[in-house]
Amino acid sequence: MTDPEPVPDVDPDVDPDRLGPERLLAFSDGVVAIALTLLVLPLAELVPETAGPEATGLEVLRENVAPIGSFLLSFVVIGRFWAAHHRLFGRARTASRALVQWNLAWLLTIVVLPFPTEMVGAYSEDPFTLRFYVATLLVSSALLSWMTVLIGRTLGPAERAGLRAMSFGGTTLALVVVFVVTLVAPQLGYWPILLLFLSSVLDRLLHPLTRRVLTGSSGR
Repeated sequence: MTDPEPVPDVDPDVDPDRLGPERLLAFSDGVVAIALTLLVLPLAELVPETAGPEATGLEVLRENVAPIGSFLLSFVVIGRFWAAHHRLFGRARTASRALVQWNLAWLLTIVVLPFPTEMVGAYSEDPFTLRFYVATLLVSSALLSWMTVLIGRTLGPAERAGLRAMSFGGTTLALVVVFVVTLVAPQLGYWPILLLFLSSVLDRLLHPLTRRVLTGSSGR
């Protein structure tokens, strides 16, 4: 009679089917990379469309300032969001089902962004396009802020203190202001997006609130 095979030690609290933070981060990085690549495809299509015996490369650039500008803006924004997301999930210790679902929602805003970006290039004066674009950025930033809260509440006090510096609350608040401006003064166009440069100042102003939210405290 043969001895029974030894049963490996398994932690009963670990779900083998749960997506770990490392795999979730790697998957998210891949999706963001694809979204960044998709941003440039409409620009690549401009070259054969404008090619001709009298055309020059400089004319292509000069006649497509709006599409090129919207591409650069979205590239910088997605890059900034990705950097914040990467730093955030680098601190995550677990990936709950809720976190996975919220992260998928965030990735949806990232993969959708090339669509309003192309609309900006084609309809740069359209108020709806302006609001659609800013709203996409706002939802993406808000989801990133919420995931910061979810991850922060799973960390110890020391790790949580470092997380407050990348809460992204200032960026979300700045985009709320930008979106309101697009509703009341659409004639300002995309210039209000420059308010994002004030996000670090807003982060400092929101510091006490951020501390209470990350700890789940009411502040009383």
